[in-house]
Amino acid sequence: MGGLTQTLLGGIGSGAIYGLMGLSFALIFGKLKICSYLNGDLSILAAYLCFWSFTLWHVEPFITAVVLCPLFFLIGYFVQTVFLKKFMAMEIWQGRYQSQIMVTWGIGICIMALEYMLWTATYRTMGVSYRNSVVRMGDIAVPYVDIWAFVVMLVVLVGVNLLLKKTTLGISLRACSNDRVSAMLSGINYQRVCAVTFGISAVIAVIAGLFYTLTSQVTPAVGVDLTFKGWMAVIIGGMGSLGGSIVAGIIMGLVEALTSYFWLPALKEVVLFVGLLILLIVKPSGLFSKSR
Repeated sequence: MGGLTQTLLGGIGSGAIYGLMGLSFALIFGKLKICSYLNGDLSILAAYLCFWSFTLWHVEPFITAVVLCPLFFLIGYFVQTVFLKKFMAMEIWQGRYQSQIMVTWGIGICIMALEYMLWTATYRTMGVSYRNSVVRMGDIAVPYVDIWAFVVMLVVLVGVNLLLKKTTLGISLRACSNDRVSAMLSGINYQRVCAVTFGISAVIAVIAGLFYTLTSQVTPAVGVDLTFKGWMAVIIGGMGSLGGSIVAGIIMGLVEALTSYFWLPALKEVVLFVGLLILLIVKPSGLFSKSR
């Protein structure tokens, strides 16, 4: 039971990162139907910047992440305003979603290529002193970083919910999510809401990238993997359900951990995608979708 409990706690730590990625995607796609392929690559870019600032100048990764948040907000705002704005008014799938996927996928490939040029494909490990620090409860050892990731995930979720319910931006975002045309007729600047929301989504990706580099090895190709994990969390949790994306991320982390414990680590992603296919057949709207 000790080994199983240790495995479950490790799965929750990984699931917290997936939950943050899912929240990042749910905010833009679940709420505003902005179909981005970019957030995973933004997350890994932030991870690399945190890694190299610590390696070269010994800057604490959390401090680097705080500095990166406004920078990546501007990047997200810029991408939405310059590259995706023209597609937001289109109604047909081929014109709107397909174009958004191709544009953001192209930007993500450019980011990945830049990372390969600057930092090669070598796996990088953050050498902070607290990386292997744990809290011991008998035979169970819980890494501090996993605890911080889980707590930060909950704080971000609460912060996003407060933003949606208590601020003018959040109310405008919810209005655009419910009925874009009516929101625009009432005077809401739809394009500005989309740009600011994409910027906030990019900030959440920075936080996910910080904890990923503190818990795992970083390489440019991981950005694609995080993108798919974020999309899976959104689909499993239910489109537009922020809390559902968080819970789905935790479930994904637990499934990976249990597959590695009882079966083979190499098959953990296979089990995830098979489970996703079964869910799409049984309940295609997701676990926590809301009826309208």
